[in-house]
Amino acid sequence: MKIPDLSIIEKTLNNEATPEESCEVIHWFKTPEGQAWLAERIDQDEKTIHVGEEEEWIDHPIPSAVMYQNIMRQLRRQRIRRFIAYAAAVLIPIALIIGLFIRIDSQVDLLADDGYDEVYVPNGERMQVLFQDGSKVHLNSGSRIRYPKKFSLSERKVYLEGEAWFEVAKNKNRPFIVDLSYMDIKVLGTTFDVKAYPEEEAIFVALETGSIELKSRSFKSYQLRPGEKAVYNKASGRCEVLRSHDVKMYSAWRRNVLVFKSAPLSEVMKTLARTYDISFDVKDSTALRYTYTITTDSVNLTTVLKELEKITPVLFEEKEGKIEVRMKK
Repeated sequence: MKIPDLSIIEKTLNNEATPEESCEVIHWFKTPEGQAWLAERIDQDEKTIHVGEEEEWIDHPIPSAVMYQNIMRQLRRQRIRRFIAYAAAVLIPIALIIGLFIRIDSQVDLLADDGYDEVYVPNGERMQVLFQDGSKVHLNSGSRIRYPKKFSLSERKVYLEGEAWFEVAKNKNRPFIVDLSYMDIKVLGTTFDVKAYPEEEAIFVALETGSIELKSRSFKSYQLRPGEKAVYNKASGRCEVLRSHDVKMYSAWRRNVLVFKSAPLSEVMKTLARTYDISFDVKDSTALRYTYTITTDSVNLTTVLKELEKITPVLFEEKEGKIEVRMKK
């Protein structure tokens, strides 16, 4: 900043300058050069006061000292304002980070809370679960799913026993993983059906849309494309990927449609037992040799059994809360 004229400085110190001139001088006094000049001027004024002449100054305040005090007061105010601005610059981002942390923590488990929820669907019932990320799952009868109350920041992992149809919300930074004990299904965003009952020998995965990756210690990873299904044998650890003409048939159960294609009677009975919460008593083992290919949307068990009787010479009779299975005479 340009140094003001010396005469203007003197007029300012003597309270004789115009407001414009005083403003110019005060702004200069705020600079390091101005402060150094003012400090030197005060030292000079102090030297002009001889011993014994102090009383002469009592009723006549020293202009330069008064001006210096005013300037220092303004400088202190500026330092306070700068400190507040600095504090705001530091605290506001911290406040924003805390707010963002709270918002994210409401959706994911940043604090590593190991709390889990578990849903079990009894035989004869079905249920839908909606996750906090917008993904949803339809659970078939006799199925169990376990999932964290809040998904982690890196992944969304659930544990499934039974059969379920998933509709996963897409998030490439947080893959959705279905743990089936024998293998994992890694998903980014897709719809697919999983059948993984503990008591059954195989796991079935049928992909409708999107893409999924199957991973296990017993086989190399498989990438499924829409219209493909994977069959995993628990005993051998072998996984086979097949092309299906109508992959949606595997999730027909969620639309209350039963589909059997060359299914042995043992498989049909397992499905009906879960769907209708009923047990079967096989009186004649010869009936287990027959297979069934049928699609029915009937919700009445008696009607379904009558439809099955039309296909093979196997008879189904309801007695004492069970279904007795025997050959027709």
